[in-house]
Amino acid sequence: MPMRYRRVVYAGALVLAAMAISRAAQFRFQEKEQAFRLLNKDQLQKLGITRDAAKAKYPTPEIHMVSGGCLTPGATGEIVVKGKFVPDTKFLFANDNLEIVKETLAGNEYRATVKAAADIGPQTADVIAISPVTGITARSLGAAVISGRFEWNMESANGWKVVARSPANQACTGKSAADAYMVEFFRKGETAAFEKREAKLTYSIYEGVNRFAIAQTSPTAGGAADFQALMTKMTDPKLPPAERDQVMKQLQNAQEQMVADMKRTTDPAYLSSLEEQKKKFGCERMDIRAQSGKLTGEMRCGEAVGTRLALTGSLKFLGL
Repeated sequence: MPMRYRRVVYAGALVLAAMAISRAAQFRFQEKEQAFRLLNKDQLQKLGITRDAAKAKYPTPEIHMVSGGCLTPGATGEIVVKGKFVPDTKFLFANDNLEIVKETLAGNEYRATVKAAADIGPQTADVIAISPVTGITARSLGAAVISGRFEWNMESANGWKVVARSPANQACTGKSAADAYMVEFFRKGETAAFEKREAKLTYSIYEGVNRFAIAQTSPTAGGAADFQALMTKMTDPKLPPAERDQVMKQLQNAQEQMVADMKRTTDPAYLSSLEEQKKKFGCERMDIRAQSGKLTGEMRCGEAVGTRLALTGSLKFLGL
C-alpha cells in the first residue's frame, strides 16, 4: 500500500476511534430519564403497592398533538404537547442539543420553551412523557425539528474540496429535518467541480453523526432533487394560482424523468458504465461530526480514491 494511502487510512481510523469513545458516555437526556426512573421507584415503595396495582391510577401517557417544534440552530421556541397526562408527569427531549429553558404542565397540556444549540446541522428530537410512580412512557417522534439551509465545506485527506449545500427555500416540514443536498467535488486548486452528486442527510442522535448517503449517479435535469424541491414549493400556501399550475407541469416533467431514470437501471451498458464510475470515483457516504461549527469525519469512496478518507471543515447555517 502506498505511504500516502496508509496515512489516509490511519487518519480515518483515528476519527472512528474518537467517535466510539464519545459514544461510550451516557447522554444527558438518558441521565435525566434514569433520575426519573429512580424517583418512580421511590414513589412506588412509599405507596406500598405493586406496580400493576398502580397502573390504574398512573396509566400510560397519551400524546395526541405536538405543535411549534420547528427551530433553527441557536434559536429559542415553544413546543406544546397536548394529550392525556396525570399530574406530575415528567417530560424530556431525546437530544442533548436541545435545552429546556422553561416548562409547565397544566392539566393535559405541556409547554416547553426550548433552545437549540448553535453551530449544529439539521436534526430532530423525540419528546418522551413519563408517568409518575409506574414510569410508563409515551413517545412522539420528531417533536422538535432543527432545520433550515446549510453549507458544509470540507477538505478531504486526498486533497479534494467537498461542498454540500441544502436547496434554497428549505422549510421545516415537521417530523424530519431537511435532508436533500447537492454535493460538489473539487480537485485541489480548481474552482470548477469535477463531479456533482445528490445526497440524503440523516442524523444519528446516539452516534452523534451526520451521515450523507451519496447517489451513485450524476443528477439529471428534472430528476429526484427537482421533484422534491417542487413538492416543497407546492406546500407554500401563498403560491399564486398561475404559478401553482406551472409548478404542477414541472412536477409532471420531473416525474417522467424519474421514471426514465429507473428504466435505465436495466440497461447492461448503463450498468457497466456505473461499475466503471464506481472504480474511479465511487464516493458513496460521508460520516461527519459537527462541534462548534467545526467538522471532522470520513468519506468512503472507491479503491482508486480511498476507502476511508479523513474529512475536516466547517458548517455554516444559511437561514431559512
